Amino acid sequence: MNQHLKLFFSIMMIIALCFGYAAIYFPLENYDFERLHIFLFNLCTGGTIILYFTEGIDRISIRTGSFLVLSLFYALFAFLEIYPMTIFISLGLASIVESLRIERFSIFPLNFFKMKESVSAKFHQASLLCLSIGLLMSTAVIINNEYLHAVTMDKLVLNTFFLGFSFPLSLITLSVIFSMIRVNGDFALQTCMVKQNLNTNRLYRLFGTDKNLCTITIGSIVSVVCFWTINLGVIIFFIFILFEKFYPQLVVTSMLFIAVVTVFYLYRTYGQKMQQKQFLSSGIGFLIATAITGIIYIFYQMSPDYDSANTKWLLRIHVFASLYGWNLCGLAVICRFRDFPIKLHSGVVIAVHWLTALILAPLGADSAFVAMLAVAGYVFIVLTLFFSNINRQDVILKSR
Repeated sequence: MNQHLKLFFSIMMIIALCFGYAAIYFPLENYDFERLHIFLFNLCTGGTIILYFTEGIDRISIRTGSFLVLSLFYALFAFLEIYPMTIFISLGLASIVESLRIERFSIFPLNFFKMKESVSAKFHQASLLCLSIGLLMSTAVIINNEYLHAVTMDKLVLNTFFLGFSFPLSLITLSVIFSMIRVNGDFALQTCMVKQNLNTNRLYRLFGTDKNLCTITIGSIVSVVCFWTINLGVIIFFIFILFEKFYPQLVVTSMLFIAVVTVFYLYRTYGQKMQQKQFLSSGIGFLIATAITGIIYIFYQMSPDYDSANTKWLLRIHVFASLYGWNLCGLAVICRFRDFPIKLHSGVVIAVHWLTALILAPLGADSAFVAMLAVAGYVFIVLTLFFSNINRQDVILKSR
């Protein structure tokens, strides 16, 4: 990615966070700055990066550029609550995403059901499919809430569905993570079997006579289980949120937590050793934090004396850990995918990132001073990740 694109996306991310605090300085009764906060990061920046990454070229194509421009108008009209234009633009955005998905994969996501297809490719297509479905579902909610009023539910609100635009970013990051696990997975999984003294003869009889084939099959099964658990789990969890079923939410969230921890274990143990691994491992850490805060939040909701005002702090940690922790790690690695290794002190950047996303950013929602500190910390993180120089010496050593 060239310097101009990096600068543009980094500015978009910083502006997105600033809109998250805009209500402190410019309180408006009729407009919700949170929508701009969510759209600029998840849809405009994140959605465009997903399309850019899918096309695999060094420049913004006409199709991806059209998505970027239309998404900016979508964010503006949704913020101003000009819903006819929002609906019209969302259909155009979904068409662009689907055209690219079909071109890259297929009309029907048949690779979801093929064991030979890499889990990385499954997550990649799921990211595109989720993005287009999210746009269409938000449109359906707008039509229902503003015009038809056919379905009435307390949780059937636009902001709930707009938050769903972060899920495609999660899926594309998982695609990158599994592409790194897959590189040396054969040896790693064979080693795992030996260390754990598994009954390999029984496994060979079950899956075939080729020992290498057996290890690949075991790895594929674990990865595919993670894929389906994460994708179906989020969909089912969202349905339970709409119907306010707390015990089922707890069960599904616990399953998602186990799946994420499994991905973390696979990546840390069997992923390629490279600088990106530190950032993506930190990102999965944010994802685990998101799952834990989600479980705690459900317990609070189940309490007889539950008051949403008393749990805003927890919800803020949950949201910021997801958006500006997990998702930022993934987008930064994607934008600099061909640049690593880069010159930076990874430990310092990761420490500042955790301090900003989990402490300063949530506290900044109630304090203008802390909000400025959060924005300053976030600017440091973004600019460091996007503009640290390539470590040419490490590149030369690796090539040898």
